Amino acid sequence: MSLKDLLPPGSLEELEARVHDNVSAPERSGGELIIACPVCGKKHPYRSSDPFRPFCSERCKLIDLGEWASDNRVIEGEALEDDEDAELADSADLSGRSVPSDD
Repeated sequence: MSLKDLLPPGSLEELEARVHDNVSAPERSGGELIIACPVCGKKHPYRSSDPFRPFCSERCKLIDLGEWASDNRVIEGEALEDDEDAELADSADLSGRSVPSDD
């Protein structure tokens, strides 16, 4: 199953178009592909061996992850699954309940 199978029809194409509109065209220097970091905009070589690609550093990679984790970045559309456990936890009155011990 691919990402395209999980998204509503046309969503992947729209997402790709928005990404390509916001990204500058890559350059080449000495045979290497030079891209701009999606977070800070710094130009750097794009290498398959780079653990932080497409970001320029671990810092930028973590900033981007934090944006997704805090819901500052989202993919528009309906939720794929309902999180029933979260709904139950939000609606349950758990005060006064004790947690079982591992004895």
